[in-house]
Amino acid sequence: MKRLLCSAALLAALATSPLHAQDGLTVIWGEDDATPALFDPRITQSRNEMQVIWQVFDTLIAADGNGDLHPGLATEWDVSEDFASIRMTLREGVTFHDGTPFNAEAVKFTFDTISDPATGSQGAIDYLGPYDRTEVISDTELVVHWERPYPPMLTALSEAYLAPVSPTAVQEMGNSGFAQMPVGTGPFRFVEWEMGEQVILERFEDYDWAPEFYDNEGPSRVERIVHRFIENAGTRVAALESGEVNIIERTPPLDMRRLSGDDAFETVSATVSGLPFSMMFNTSQWPLDDVNVRKAVIQSVDRARLTENLFFGFADPAFGVLSKVTPNYWEGVEDYYPYDPEAAAELLRSSGWEMGDDGVWEKDGEDLSIHYLSMLEPETGVALQAALRDKGILLEVDNVTKARQDELVMANEFDMGAIQWVSNDPSVLYIPFHSSNIPGPGQFKFNWMHVDSEKLDGLLEEVTAATSPDERDAIYGEIQKFIMDEALFWAIRDQIQTIAHSSELDGLSFAPGRWQVRFYDVRPAGE
Repeated sequence: MKRLLCSAALLAALATSPLHAQDGLTVIWGEDDATPALFDPRITQSRNEMQVIWQVFDTLIAADGNGDLHPGLATEWDVSEDFASIRMTLREGVTFHDGTPFNAEAVKFTFDTISDPATGSQGAIDYLGPYDRTEVISDTELVVHWERPYPPMLTALSEAYLAPVSPTAVQEMGNSGFAQMPVGTGPFRFVEWEMGEQVILERFEDYDWAPEFYDNEGPSRVERIVHRFIENAGTRVAALESGEVNIIERTPPLDMRRLSGDDAFETVSATVSGLPFSMMFNTSQWPLDDVNVRKAVIQSVDRARLTENLFFGFADPAFGVLSKVTPNYWEGVEDYYPYDPEAAAELLRSSGWEMGDDGVWEKDGEDLSIHYLSMLEPETGVALQAALRDKGILLEVDNVTKARQDELVMANEFDMGAIQWVSNDPSVLYIPFHSSNIPGPGQFKFNWMHVDSEKLDGLLEEVTAATSPDERDAIYGEIQKFIMDEALFWAIRDQIQTIAHSSELDGLSFAPGRWQVRFYDVRPAGE
């Protein structure tokens, strides 16, 4: 598929002054991931790719930065008493960026293609839940049916993973083409993608259906968004200070402190809802098939000290499978596995390990060595490696690309991998813990722990059908207790998003989950 590239003149203009009086307001975003693969909400599982998707697509139900729900592309909805269906009335007069009318058939097309295995959905398929079918009543009326009660449906429908896509564009370009030139109904339309360099979005001039929680109405004040891929954090900060970009994500904590004292910049940080930055133990093979080894690894690292050393007070250590700001967080996780090297050593001895002359635990002639697939936050991998080596455990840090990571996961050739997931709802636990999501040859899925438990599967399925808040809270408590008892998951710290931007900009807001940033309301400061 032909992809338009930026001209040298445009690049020079953008680099010279992020705020163009002659062209309208331009936002230049510095993104930490330089390897996006696609921008189709039906397929992606990448929070980095979702940064672009949130600008291009609208959701049926709109959630503000706090997760509160509002009318979106659906103006009204009625959930059935058994929580197995929802009837929605759709907003009239909405069009996709290619001119295709938004209607009930477009919603049906979106959901049907997500549920089709040929689409290869990695994230949306789980948010869609036990989907059965969509019944089209008219252009503006539809009923979505699930095979069993699905109370999380409202939160799920506010996720951009389930944002309606243009059926015309998908049918004309195919899934692979659409993923490179997506077409939604959002305030910005996709224009250009120069792989490894940048994505350019432009204001959708016909946009007139923003959710009520925005200050703006009609087309955005922002005419252009340039989404620059700047993987190195120091380079991102330098680009911000030089004026090459005017907003950056994942700003290092020390730079956050420094920039917050400079009138030329503003900073904002937020604890992210969902899964904290954590390690998934591969329980299907030695040495992490032994629960005592898993517990010993966790108790060998002082997470509070490690987090403080890396994040200087901007992040808190995490102790459970959900971040503290996620609904149904169970505080009981905080009583598990404190830093206790002596207890860790006793656990290893009880499983037949002995300390070798070289200061490394060994058993049957083999060192206690863990193969860690490190793609996220390499500095954390180095810190964990040093902390574990001090306690006699070898951490083999394998810095891999996404493609190599996926290859090793599908081949089950690893011991530990990192995960972090942005979600407003604890139902995200289904993705890494249900046995249906165990990866295999040619099947990239997120149960890297290879947990295959009838009890845990049953709880994960039961909670999606729980209709009362008390029942839901109790079951999620059981789920978290099971995971902690089995030491399947090693939480390291809460995710934080650290944003720094030019003080010439105002009106930035977080998307649900508090990771991605929305640009629709952005305007020159003081206006």
